[in-house]
Amino acid sequence: MARGILWFVLTMCALLLAGCSSVMRPPSAAAFMDSYGQDKPVVNMNIALYGGDLDEDTHYNHDIDMWDDHSEWVFDGTGSVFWNKWFFSLGFGAQTVTPFTQLGIVSPYFGASAWSSIYSPLNIANYMSDNFWKDISFGAMFIEQIPIGRKMKIGITEHVSRNGVERNLQEAVEGFMAFSFPEPHPVFYREIGVGAFVSYKRESFTLAIEFRYGRDLDNRCNRFAVMIDFWGVATKEFIYDKEKEREKRIKLQREAKAAEERQKERDLESLEEYEKWQRGEEE
Repeated sequence: MARGILWFVLTMCALLLAGCSSVMRPPSAAAFMDSYGQDKPVVNMNIALYGGDLDEDTHYNHDIDMWDDHSEWVFDGTGSVFWNKWFFSLGFGAQTVTPFTQLGIVSPYFGASAWSSIYSPLNIANYMSDNFWKDISFGAMFIEQIPIGRKMKIGITEHVSRNGVERNLQEAVEGFMAFSFPEPHPVFYREIGVGAFVSYKRESFTLAIEFRYGRDLDNRCNRFAVMIDFWGVATKEFIYDKEKEREKRIKLQREAKAAEERQKERDLESLEEYEKWQRGEEE
């Protein structure tokens, strides 16, 4: 696990040095809740599909003879690590190229989480501009969870957030053999929404699917998200413990078989002694 955390930290540092984004959407609720009571860090990976409308500026485009709806369909991937102590959990991760932190309280049935992108505080240029607080994504979420048996959990969520998307801008360039390329530009919007998730625990990992609906308050449109989560606490120590458990089980089976053989031998010796005694009585 130490090596895995080291690689995660190095990856985060590399992303920060290469230049990151500050746009993100609400992170996983199921993995955050499952960090409760874990004595080892919970490592989560997920993929998500986001759909909706970027803005309400729908208009008729005569060039392509179609309506422009500025629809948004985006895939992204997230990696995060959570540490739990009593009822408190702290996590760090990266959503695509956006480093973020997540913290809150967790229990078997209820949780409250807050998160924020952390690129803005690390970007020195933001301290010298007037957009420090504008260039950040953050939010909060309440989570209610019900265990179904020992392996399955279902939950519902309510969230408020300031999300962001990268909008590619194409600037016109004049002149012979002049080229222009679209540059990403962050667009932020406020959202309020609800969600639901189902998680199923396997022997060494947990799978979950989350669905989230949000209402974009700035652009007055609907947004949706579907997430597939995969997390676990499987470490080298865990694998070692499982191997030791398997060896112990094999040893017990061998001892039981040896005891059974010894019992058969004793029974056979008793039978032979009985037959000798019976023959002696007859003589």
